[in-house]
Amino acid sequence: MHPRVIQGLRRLRPAVPVLAIGAVLALVPYPTCLVRLALGVPCPACGLTRAGLALAHLDFAAAQRFHPLAIALVGLTIGAAIFAFVADAAAWKRVIPFVTGGVGVALILVWALRFAGLFGGPVPR
Repeated sequence: MHPRVIQGLRRLRPAVPVLAIGAVLALVPYPTCLVRLALGVPCPACGLTRAGLALAHLDFAAAQRFHPLAIALVGLTIGAAIFAFVADAAAWKRVIPFVTGGVGVALILVWALRFAGLFGGPVPR
């Protein structure tokens, strides 16, 4: 196997458990957000599983309604996956923490704005 392929697969390995958990949660017909179940409020990522399912059905409007960042996060994920195979070690170590930190900030910012009534308010049930 080509060294770039091995390198890319190694870099993407941490995403496998996240994707597997997301896939399992998508199959559960009940609410699965522990924050929402315990505290009664949606978490910053609430709606992303349903948005992912809507995107799988090419229903972009529903995906956007469930979570405003869904389409952007899919694009960013695809970009990061490609970057994993083409970037050298220095670029990977420099860019990935910036991207993951930016995603975290964006999720929390959108979460707060939804509670302020923007983006349709808190996650639709």
